[in-house]
Amino acid sequence: MIIQQDSSRPKGFMVWAGISSHGKTYLRFVEAGVKINADYYIKKILKPFLSRDVPRLFPNNQKKHMIFHQDSAPSHVSKKTIAFLNASGINYVKPEEWMPKSPDAAPMDYSVWGYLKQQLNKQKIETLSQLKKKFQTSGKNSIRFILTKF
Repeated sequence: MIIQQDSSRPKGFMVWAGISSHGKTYLRFVEAGVKINADYYIKKILKPFLSRDVPRLFPNNQKKHMIFHQDSAPSHVSKKTIAFLNASGINYVKPEEWMPKSPDAAPMDYSVWGYLKQQLNKQKIETLSQLKKKFQTSGKNSIRFILTKF
């Protein structure tokens, strides 16, 4: 998700997050000015996801029942990322199986991010630090709300 600057908002930021029936992942903020290529995505997003989120959300070898789903961003479908996912031993939706523009298959894209942006637009936010803090607070409440609706 990217939250962008407009005349009433501070400079934007990019964040990665995920949800499942077991709960939500930690938020991972992308460093300002970074181009997200496969190396960055693997090191800063996927490795922390696999080492911190997966064991917490899928304990006791439940990982084998997890199916990881992402969109078709270039860093997600690169040969290097696909090789990393294959080596990691997790099940994932392969790029050729990805159903673009499917609200059922991509709740983060079609529900969560839009709802979070709506909630943030209702608030007065003057700095990037405030925006991140409000995002984290809104995110916790919104994802809890959204998970109960699915």
